[in-house]
Amino acid sequence: MERESLLNRVMASLMHLFSLLLTFVLPILVYLVAKNRNKYFADHAKEGMNLHFTFFPVFLILNLISLKWRVASVFSYGLIALETVLILIAVLNTLMGKKFSYPVIRYFKV
Repeated sequence: MERESLLNRVMASLMHLFSLLLTFVLPILVYLVAKNRNKYFADHAKEGMNLHFTFFPVFLILNLISLKWRVASVFSYGLIALETVLILIAVLNTLMGKKFSYPVIRYFKV
């Protein structure tokens, strides 16, 4: 595998980082723009989509449950913390040019 340029690594890292705020919207946009232009960005966007398409429905279900039982809100905060840690690990690995795959369900093959 050829090493990506620093600019590509920084841009892919920023995509992971900003997906904390924009959830699955940013990876989808990046994938749609980069799928035919840059395999590196497309692969990282797929990783981001896999993460958010796994965590987002679970988060919504936990929030619906927490309306009835408060203990579910603790789990939803834990899920947010786990997602944040995984994204920060992805950012660091991407900056170093290492391959990183989120430990989530694979909706899209990378």
